[in-house]
Amino acid sequence: MIAKVVHGWRPAGLLAYLFGPGRHEEHRDPRVVASWDGAPWLHQPDKLRAVVLDGEVLEPGEFDLDLRPLIVTMQELAQLAGLPVTNPPAITPQWADHLAAGASLPRDAPAWVRHYRYDPRRKAVVLRPGYVWHCPVRLHPDDPILSDVQWRQIAQRLMQATGIHQAGCRWIAVRHADDHIHLVATLVSEDTGRRFHPYRDFPKLRVACQQLEREFGLVRTAGADRTAAPAPTRSEVGKAQRHGRVVTAREQLRRVVAQCAATAPDGGQFLAELAGEGLDPRPAHDRAGRVWGYTVALPGDLTADGRRVRYSGSALAPDLTWPTLTTRWASTPAVGPISRTGQGRVAPAERRAALSHATAVAERAAALVRHRGEDVDGITHATGELLAALSRAREGGQSGPLSGVAGCYDRAARTPHRVLPADLGPVARELRLAARRLGAVGALSGRGQETLATVTLLVALASLIAEIAAWLQHHGRSHQATAATTAARTLPTLAHTAATRAGPSTERRPAAHPAPPSTPELPTPAAPGRRTIDRPSTRSPGRRPT
Repeated sequence: MIAKVVHGWRPAGLLAYLFGPGRHEEHRDPRVVASWDGAPWLHQPDKLRAVVLDGEVLEPGEFDLDLRPLIVTMQELAQLAGLPVTNPPAITPQWADHLAAGASLPRDAPAWVRHYRYDPRRKAVVLRPGYVWHCPVRLHPDDPILSDVQWRQIAQRLMQATGIHQAGCRWIAVRHADDHIHLVATLVSEDTGRRFHPYRDFPKLRVACQQLEREFGLVRTAGADRTAAPAPTRSEVGKAQRHGRVVTAREQLRRVVAQCAATAPDGGQFLAELAGEGLDPRPAHDRAGRVWGYTVALPGDLTADGRRVRYSGSALAPDLTWPTLTTRWASTPAVGPISRTGQGRVAPAERRAALSHATAVAERAAALVRHRGEDVDGITHATGELLAALSRAREGGQSGPLSGVAGCYDRAARTPHRVLPADLGPVARELRLAARRLGAVGALSGRGQETLATVTLLVALASLIAEIAAWLQHHGRSHQATAATTAARTLPTLAHTAATRAGPSTERRPAAHPAPPSTPELPTPAAPGRRTIDRPSTRSPGRRPT
């Protein structure tokens, strides 16, 4: 059960959407299933009356509802408190400069100016969050369909968890689909007549959703640990669909930036590689001239007025902010000199050596995870960097199967409640060094002995990630363990495909030609002193076990 909170200023606009057909005619039978006064049936909009046109009686349709009484009820307290019921006017340059300067507003300032504030992080004047509190609550696709009575119980529990119900605010729950409801509240207290500001409503909703999952037997979701990457907005998803893109601009930028961050040795090279990918990086400087942030933009992703849509590192992922990246680069040993041919190209032997080094480190890391020889959080995060570096070397800037595995594993690589692991041991640093070295040798050709070395690395990574999955499961991080297990099961299949495409030269080396594994169960935590780990198979097709 997932709940997401957004704020707005237009009660009528939100209600018209919730009781309307939807953007793609996806709404069905919109109805109020819960309300602040315990009488949702009193707030259900009535059907409009039939209309006689040219002697023909036109009966109202499914969405021909009289919303006026409900709109009046939901925005009445806001109007009494002097709050607007539509979006405030656009800020003028004069008042924007006034707010940016930090000066107090004069008494003759328009009332709507107080709804704006200066955001130092964005370095712009922005509209404050509105008093219209909107929270969609959605179930997992595998969850059963709940009744209106069950959704009423859920809505009541969630609104009490946020404190909105106890504050005397008016709220309703609207259902127009089987798998979700919409909670709508006007954040003005009926007791005080003043605007109410919920305290930490999202974390409280997360805890309440997990409790409801246990009580109703729903699919369990992970707790909020502030490490998840920002999800694409509805407008970004719609824009990607209109342009025929499989993923949104935010998701594509996240993948490419993560790959560049994993392979770059420092900030200067990182920005240069972003520029080479066509992302037009723009560093932000403080007053002393030091870089404190950056933004990137995807080619062809434009605003209505033709400007490129830019995203900061924090808008992509918590571990892609500039301060976090500089910490990662500082903790990685420097890559030694890379030998090149007379034409300036990286020698094939150098590429094979980089792959062999990464394989050896991955095997050593797997043994350490198995025997608790080093902080596993550090190894887990560094393994994600090695995956990102390998996907870039194999697939370039294009999305492929290996970058898909890296994206799946990203959920497992995060340290809960932290951006980076607290301790980075020697082998974790070696994993990061192996990622930087793969970035230094550049693209992998995918031919001959180089393919054999790549297949061996894929098998080693599968074994390492399987060990990480078992460790995560043992420590109660079931959702991270699931992500790691999925990645570990996919890598041998990619290794098998790479070996098959390489031809007979690699098929004579059966140890590096793994068969696609069956679908084993998730790794289970072993008893103390003994471990049972779900390792991907490394046997060749047709080779009998001895």
